[in-house]
Amino acid sequence: MNYRDLEPEEAQAELQAESPPRLLDVRTEGEHNSHRLPNSTLIPVQELAQRVAELDADENWFVYCEHGRRSLFACEILSDQGFAKLTNIRGGMALWAGRGLPYERP
Repeated sequence: MNYRDLEPEEAQAELQAESPPRLLDVRTEGEHNSHRLPNSTLIPVQELAQRVAELDADENWFVYCEHGRRSLFACEILSDQGFAKLTNIRGGMALWAGRGLPYERP
């Protein structure tokens, strides 16, 4: 395992830093269009292996989905591709919203 897990509140704190990590949403387009974290890049997990070249492996990436399972799988895919700075947001958008943290509804 070449990534870490963070609770939503811990992730939120790091996202507010002066140099925040990049966000990768691995849900479906419909889920992303319904509710998401601001400034996130959408690549559905089922397309990630084919589209990994669209992401900078040197960046610090926070990965999320709806409940946390797809993002764990995505972290494994990215780790296997040489991404070294990966964080899974535990519980995904469901836990994030459930804890009252801010998100956007486009």
